[in-house]
Amino acid sequence: MHDQIITQLNALSQGNESYAVFNQRIVNTKMPVIGVRVPDLRRFARELAPDMSAADISKLLTAKNKSFDYVLLCGLLITHARLDDLVAIDLVKQYLPRVDSWAHIDIFVEKKRRFAGDIWWDFALECLQNKAEFTVRYGIISLMTNFLDEAHIDQVFAVLRNVKHDGYYVKMALAWLYATAAVHFFELTLAELENEHIDTWTRNKAYQKMRESQRFTPEEQAVILKKKKASKLE
Repeated sequence: MHDQIITQLNALSQGNESYAVFNQRIVNTKMPVIGVRVPDLRRFARELAPDMSAADISKLLTAKNKSFDYVLLCGLLITHARLDDLVAIDLVKQYLPRVDSWAHIDIFVEKKRRFAGDIWWDFALECLQNKAEFTVRYGIISLMTNFLDEAHIDQVFAVLRNVKHDGYYVKMALAWLYATAAVHFFELTLAELENEHIDTWTRNKAYQKMRESQRFTPEEQAVILKKKKASKLE
């Protein structure tokens, strides 16, 4: 199975040499990038997933192939295979130590009803306490993707106050989450950003992401700009 997958990935990458070079730089991975485009990876994962058991995916995860594209495919298989939640979480725990790029997280995490359940909430919180930068990012992106709703927003902000990891990709994920939360919880999010537990860099990056967004009214953008200018004076 492993060899067949490698053969198919290589086939999907044909003609994408310039894309592979470009993507290597964008995703900032130390792994080789063979150049399979993300829609093709997703399509391939959906084709393979119905016949994949947890044992199959676990075996693929432990194979020696280390390309960026292959590792991401393994993650997408976890997302699309028909697995019990606990089994899927066990596989995610195998997947996360093998990633080395924000893209391995951001492309992997998808918005689905099954991922908005209590068991996935608990797992996201567990990941927030991890020492590995991309595991913490996974926890943050999971909360942003599946739990930024009326029922969870206060809890999301509360648990993020305890995130102490200073990694660049953690802080960027936090900024992205706050900017996303502000779309539907504007006043609440701006108030949260004023709290002293959020460092100035993350706060300013969140304001920057809001300023770059088309999802805020002109009046809201004026408020964000004022907050951004005040934060830079700190």
